Amino acid sequence: LAQAWPWSLRVWVFCLGLGCELAVAMIWGSFEGKDVHLITLKSEILEVDICSLGAALVAVRLKVRGEWIDVVMGYESCERYTVGGKPNFGTVVGRCANRIAKASFELDGQTFELDKNNGANHLHGGNEGFFKQVFDVKSSSESSVTLTLSEPDGAMGYPGQVDVSVTYEVLAGELHFRYEGSSNKPTLLSLTNHAYWNLKGHSAGDVLDHRLMVAGSRTTAVDSALLITGELPSVKGTGLDLQGQPVLLREAVEKAGPIDVNYCIDKPEGGSAEVLAARLVGPNGVRMDVWTDQPGLQVYTGNFIGGEEHPSTWWNGKGAKWEKFGAICLEPQLWPDGIHHAHFPSPVLRPGETYRHHSWHVFTVEADLNAGTVA
Repeated sequence: LAQAWPWSLRVWVFCLGLGCELAVAMIWGSFEGKDVHLITLKSEILEVDICSLGAALVAVRLKVRGEWIDVVMGYESCERYTVGGKPNFGTVVGRCANRIAKASFELDGQTFELDKNNGANHLHGGNEGFFKQVFDVKSSSESSVTLTLSEPDGAMGYPGQVDVSVTYEVLAGELHFRYEGSSNKPTLLSLTNHAYWNLKGHSAGDVLDHRLMVAGSRTTAVDSALLITGELPSVKGTGLDLQGQPVLLREAVEKAGPIDVNYCIDKPEGGSAEVLAARLVGPNGVRMDVWTDQPGLQVYTGNFIGGEEHPSTWWNGKGAKWEKFGAICLEPQLWPDGIHHAHFPSPVLRPGETYRHHSWHVFTVEADLNAGTVA
């Protein structure tokens, strides 16, 4: 467990209203002269380790029939993230998730050139995106933490200073993600978390034996360079159709090939803005439901995990070596590259507006695999 790791200890007391909550955070290391803290959130069945570098999920431990299982990939030390670690590994992704074609965009008649970190394109906020920023710990308790970041005007080419916050909260078997942001100039903002999930445990092999449902009848089509074309093809009759009962990932990948696509989440007219976007079910009876108020869900089946084209330091951590299809990413977000497609939900954020995004994962465990009951 995280408590056994050799970190220094710092204690803050936050006064809330008439009372106080005692919150404990560990000094896990440092990056560019700033302390990096690690905070553990707890309920009776869920423990979550979050570090302030990139506001990253380091570990998510779920109590499964009396045993704690860590269901997310991560590194065992702060240094692993800062030296040779994979970019955006379980971190908050920003300033803008996913790809922006040709690393440029026009806004209010002005063209902005962004950092090129994906060939000629811009990906996940650039080489110095949020994953490389140390967030401040604004408040913390045993069940929640709020981390804040101020990114200056011009960072990675984006206009305007943005001030963002992310709050992680554990409620019984639920893990909530709440994002907010504002800017002093018109800019782009679309945040998500890039966690890698394996419900058997991050060290327990591939996820092709998991089943997945995605409540999306269309996707945002991409070209051979994974750039958005603007088309919204139906998934009906294709290997990407994951609607209805959860589909075995092995079968989905055999039909569609490795999946790395944004689904357009179906929302009932006049219904709640927050919907069940995906359901992931492990062969061990662990289920993770992904709820969100966002219009899109990027699904990535981990086909590049362990690839020789990446540094060898990327794909091992917490005592495990990870291989192809070793995890799946389920990332609620705005549709990618919306700035270049007027019929997409807009990522533009203007002064006086507040960006908000609420997603949460609900974990349940079948008490008896044969009986099919859920605890």
